[in-house]
Amino acid sequence: MKLKSFFQLVRIPTIFSAFSNVYAGYWIGGGVASPRSLILGLIAGGLYLMAGMALNDIADYKVDKAERPDRPLPSGKISLPVAWMLTLGMFAVALACQWIANPVAGVVGVCLILAIFCYNFVFKGTFLGPVTMAKCRALSLLGGIALNADGLSDFLYLPFHTYWAVGSIWIYIALVTYLARDEVQGNSAVRVRIFFAGLAVWAGLWIGFAAFHYSITSYILLAVLLFHLWQLSKPVRNLRENPSVPSATGRTIGALLRTLPMTDVIGMLGAGVFWPWALAGLLWTLPGKFLAKKFYST
Repeated sequence: MKLKSFFQLVRIPTIFSAFSNVYAGYWIGGGVASPRSLILGLIAGGLYLMAGMALNDIADYKVDKAERPDRPLPSGKISLPVAWMLTLGMFAVALACQWIANPVAGVVGVCLILAIFCYNFVFKGTFLGPVTMAKCRALSLLGGIALNADGLSDFLYLPFHTYWAVGSIWIYIALVTYLARDEVQGNSAVRVRIFFAGLAVWAGLWIGFAAFHYSITSYILLAVLLFHLWQLSKPVRNLRENPSVPSATGRTIGALLRTLPMTDVIGMLGAGVFWPWALAGLLWTLPGKFLAKKFYST
């Protein structure tokens, strides 16, 4: 097995979005846990995402043999038994790291693993697919928050602004997953319009939130939101003009995933995280953008 094939299997450009989820959750949760716990949480987050991506290809093996025969599994570059071994191994190491960092985070990790399996083998392709995938990302963020927790009861007393951050990533990923459903064949104009409407609602809610919470942090939040939308403008415009072209959908989804750290930064600012720590989360977008030139993201 070549390293390139492994990186393709796990969608390596998107791993930094998982790091971003954990980083954001850590600061939203108070940032009181030790740096060691944060590092273990970041490792776990990255491994969960890679394992989930590999499991996605395992679940889609028969479909990919017909539609994407050059992918690592249908092409034979990585065998199914090896893929299963890698996937389960990454899940196990991720859960161990999370449990060592904080047992509460480990409980969240168990829920995340169950959600990943449910998405790939139960809900994918159904109307509950986008909601389930969004739940996976929300649990990734909650895993970072849990690094600071003293017990599960802490989740009953999270500040209200925390739910804005969790809800934001839930909506965002649900929209991405909804759009990605017809990535291979190309989307219908109706599906694309629904996606645009959802994205407008997501952005509008944050604009309303910032307007209600009048402060310097609100200005920074709006600046990041506008920068995020500007980063998406080119692929989104291409998708609007060519909704039925598969590559237009693929580029848009890739851009949405690679700019996911900006969504986390917006969530951190909305949750009241000290703005320098929040803006530092933008750095997670840089490696993925570079790796996307060499490896596909979707």
